[in-house]
Amino acid sequence: MKRYKNRAFTLIELLVVVAIIALLTSLALPNILKVLTKGQMTQTLSNGNQLYLATQSMAMDATAAGSTGSGWPGDATVPSFSTWATGLCSGYVSTNEFCKLSSAPGVQVATMPTAARETAFKIYPVQENSESDAIFLITRNATVHGTGANTTITLDPTVKPYGNQGCVIIHRGGDGVVLLPQQLNNSRVIGSVVAGSPLE
Repeated sequence: MKRYKNRAFTLIELLVVVAIIALLTSLALPNILKVLTKGQMTQTLSNGNQLYLATQSMAMDATAAGSTGSGWPGDATVPSFSTWATGLCSGYVSTNEFCKLSSAPGVQVATMPTAARETAFKIYPVQENSESDAIFLITRNATVHGTGANTTITLDPTVKPYGNQGCVIIHRGGDGVVLLPQQLNNSRVIGSVVAGSPLE
């Protein structure tokens, strides 16, 4: 009768396997986190596009009606965040939709905001006649510097959403972009900035 020796893993072999798995996990984790953040930024880009489309509809209706008090944020008699937001919520998006669209990871808007600083975005006072590459909105963690070919962006690592991991931009012409840190000096992608600071 043949006897088979029961071959089991030794403790050393088991520890080596666990160490290899831990090493592979530690190597993969930063890339996994980057992919998750990029996915969240893409969702924020989609939300920004929805705000853009609602604003464009409001601007088209204002142009057709000959109204100067609504439309693009900079077209209001006294441009302000609350004027723009109130206009959007009076027929283009519901207050709940506006709150959801103005949110991003780390910035949850639960009630109708009265100032842009309560949302995930900075809104620029673009007008009907602004260039199509003018920045309409940008995530709050980003600050735009310079003009024209010298336009750059800096990221504040302490500001949500996204800190120093990147930002989202929507232009007056409707195109949007997710910018990662290595793209922050590309003025062709960033676009132009209208005169005046973001609305508060």
